[in-house]
Amino acid sequence: MRTLVFADYFIIALYVIACVGIGLYFTKRASKSVDHFFVGGRSMPWWLIGTSMAATNFSCDTPLAITKYIFQEGIAGVWFFWSSAIQAMLATFLFAQLWRRSEAVTDAEIVEKRYSGKVSSFLRLFKGFYFGVFINCIVMGWVFKGLIKAMTGATTLNTTTVIIVFTGIVILYTTIAGIYGALWTDLFQYFIALIGCSVLAFYAVREAGGTQHMLSQINLMYGTNSGITQFYPHWPQADQWMPLSVFITYMGIQWWAHKYSDGGGKHIQRMLSAKNEKHSLLASFYFSFMNYVIQVWPWILTALAALVIFGRDVKDPEMTYPMMMARVLPSGLLGLMLVAIISAFMSTISTHINLGGSYLVNDIYRRFLVKNASDKHYVLISRLATLLTLGIAILVALNIQSIGNTWKLVIEFASGAGLTWILRWFWWRVNAWSEISAMVTSALVTTWVEIMHHSWLYSYKLWTIVGVSTVVWVTVTLLTKPVDNEILKSFVKKVQPSSFGWKPIYKQLGIRPTFRLRVALTNWAIGLVFLFCLNFGIGNLLFLNTRTGLIQLATAVVCLTYLLWTINKKGRYKDVEAVVEENLTVAPITETV
Repeated sequence: MRTLVFADYFIIALYVIACVGIGLYFTKRASKSVDHFFVGGRSMPWWLIGTSMAATNFSCDTPLAITKYIFQEGIAGVWFFWSSAIQAMLATFLFAQLWRRSEAVTDAEIVEKRYSGKVSSFLRLFKGFYFGVFINCIVMGWVFKGLIKAMTGATTLNTTTVIIVFTGIVILYTTIAGIYGALWTDLFQYFIALIGCSVLAFYAVREAGGTQHMLSQINLMYGTNSGITQFYPHWPQADQWMPLSVFITYMGIQWWAHKYSDGGGKHIQRMLSAKNEKHSLLASFYFSFMNYVIQVWPWILTALAALVIFGRDVKDPEMTYPMMMARVLPSGLLGLMLVAIISAFMSTISTHINLGGSYLVNDIYRRFLVKNASDKHYVLISRLATLLTLGIAILVALNIQSIGNTWKLVIEFASGAGLTWILRWFWWRVNAWSEISAMVTSALVTTWVEIMHHSWLYSYKLWTIVGVSTVVWVTVTLLTKPVDNEILKSFVKKVQPSSFGWKPIYKQLGIRPTFRLRVALTNWAIGLVFLFCLNFGIGNLLFLNTRTGLIQLATAVVCLTYLLWTINKKGRYKDVEAVVEENLTVAPITETV
């Protein structure tokens, strides 16, 4: 731990002034209506939305959890994080357009547009609590825990004081400026956090003797067959740190079996704030690039340096990240890094405060309790709702021991329903009971597994939860009544999904879809090649594998060129109004996808 000096405090003070100023500037605009408060009047540009999405995922807890995974499984452990890039690209090319067309405010709202009857209203209420309170408060809880660990490991500051001060600032600009304050402060905070973590990585690698010496020391300390510095595990080497079943789970199941399977609550809110479909897609694409490529390598380098300096047998590997801050950064730069951690904390908390408020107000209060009040009334209630979720989150944080383990627990709870959230866009037969049965079964099986079989590998837990939940929800779907036909037709008119799984409805309407599944899946595959070639190209250059790195970067450039061409192709992406207008005059459907 280190004692801060004047230069450190001065940098922190400048940062606080900037955040408050941004919040005050956007207060009047956010107060216009609930739509302005939660989705920015649906007028936000892609670069602002994408940066905000990346900032929210950055968070102060993420580098700590990534460090733990590297200590446990080597760089291959980061596939817990990287595997989500598969879903992120799926959200980019399959779901970003569809979400923007829906014009919902939250992902819970979509259920009453997609399903029928009282059960759809119950599902919306249930998801409002489930995501707005239960899941959202756990997420904020581990973010608070991340800040506590970072401050405890790096400084002598009182963590309670730090939390009160900076949470108060977040409350100020989030509750008065809504999503405007969250987006613009995210832009400012994200690049501060990125610069700070990059500076720490530079000093950490230097402390470990430079890249070549650091890699040599890892091989000397842990053996050349440990696979610590390999980007993916090599089996059947006996001393691999990552079990094969875990890697298969990351790549084959986890990316679709969780609450972000069709975009994720916080990301959906950003997509819905975009000015049109194209901006929604570009925002998701830009987020994927920044989140899974650019920001992750400074964390990896710092974690590897910590592995050399502190050894693998530390009691809490997550604490080695802030310990590196205290050990290697000079005065002034320590202040910058603390601002980076605080920025990551504030950007994530501001997003989840706004998100939790949107669930509680839009999906519970305005929908079921007070239906015809003024916009000013709902904005006021929104601000009070954010304070409620924040208080619960702080209580959750006090009971979290490991950030990385809590990440996995949340994925387990929602994993059984992940497939229903994807298929509801592509199969008309999915109904509200499908989601309810999947979510309830997933929660019950997770509870049973964690109590009765806590020592199981994460992979075995997830296979069990997803397997049982899938059998239950498919059975329930086939045994319950389909969604009312008029609701299905209304949904298709509004969202225009692919005809795959919706052909009977399109035939009834006599229109054709504007969404092409084959094109979306092709772009998804090419997008993944781009993302992983760029990611590992950068990694190989950092690890001095120049030739391999350059080949991978060249491949990434080719893929990016194609993707930008297809994204900017004239007429490919339209405003919602244009989509609806076009389908009033088009010929009946003739294609299957």
